[in-house]
Amino acid sequence: MGSVSEELLSRYVLFSCEGTAEGVVIERLAETGKLIVPDGRIVKDPITFKPYTRLRKAADIEKRFFGANYEVDGAEGLLVARIVDSRSAKFALSRMNRDAALVRSFVTAREIEMLIIHAEGAYDDWIRKVKSDHQLKPSDYCAQALGFRGRKSEAFLREYWDDADKLVGAIRSYASKRGKRKSDELMLVDLLR
Repeated sequence: MGSVSEELLSRYVLFSCEGTAEGVVIERLAETGKLIVPDGRIVKDPITFKPYTRLRKAADIEKRFFGANYEVDGAEGLLVARIVDSRSAKFALSRMNRDAALVRSFVTAREIEMLIIHAEGAYDDWIRKVKSDHQLKPSDYCAQALGFRGRKSEAFLREYWDDADKLVGAIRSYASKRGKRKSDELMLVDLLR
């Protein structure tokens, strides 16, 4: 098995996004050429025409996407890139399709709202607040301390992440502040050029 960068460069990539925020992030990165995946190798959802799908169950993904041949134009097949907020989310392809695609999970733990905290330069304040309130979630911090009440709406997210460089900066900042990660753990930063 090669590096994840080699896998993303050598295959067609289907992004399966857990929520609206993850979808907006992937769409913005794809639109602006910030992903390591070549534009022509991003599998678009045939229903929504977006560069990701909101389908999350393996059986649903297999039904919609596994009928195509992904070993064309020099590609080595399909890679399903799951954008999820939990390391424990289960995803198993059927026995028939187990060898038909690679599956990689890119974890946005704790919550994708951490990107907003980094984009706002509020990480140090977030750390101070969470030390006194261990139950404070990033989404609650964004609403209470930063005043972003509509932070989960697609309209807010599209406007907020309109500047792709701001998004890339937040992703890189989050990865650098997150600390040590397991050798097999993937993050959004691993999708960037």
